[in-house]
Amino acid sequence: MTSEAIATVEAYFEAFGTRDMERILSHFTADTTWAIPGDPALTPWAGSRAGPEEIRQSLAAFFAAVEPLTFELGTLVETGGRVLAPGRYASRFHPSGQVLESEMILRFTVADGLITDYRVFEDSLGITRTHLGEPLTTTPA
Repeated sequence: MTSEAIATVEAYFEAFGTRDMERILSHFTADTTWAIPGDPALTPWAGSRAGPEEIRQSLAAFFAAVEPLTFELGTLVETGGRVLAPGRYASRFHPSGQVLESEMILRFTVADGLITDYRVFEDSLGITRTHLGEPLTTTPA
């Protein structure tokens, strides 16, 4: 049996896959907090945001710069409205054209069927270097 929180996160992933901004944003509360590690001066979608308009700006920057090649989710785990979503991805970053393969964990907090907090845990240095076209100094996980 799928919890309401996991169903909400699955619906978000489905919307995210379509890149339909309004559909994506419909899964968030008006005061959602959103954090993606990194320096927004180097990777414009990174940083802390709050509310749909700031999330829209982050997503628009992400969609303009990142071409998904593969995306695999592991088993979603939920406790007390907090959902962990582990996974792997490969993406081509623009303008560099370089590809990064990496693992990540996304953490969602869900209440009443809407996401109230979103946190990303990933290789932010690798993403920045790939986005900027710098050589990676480590082997992807």
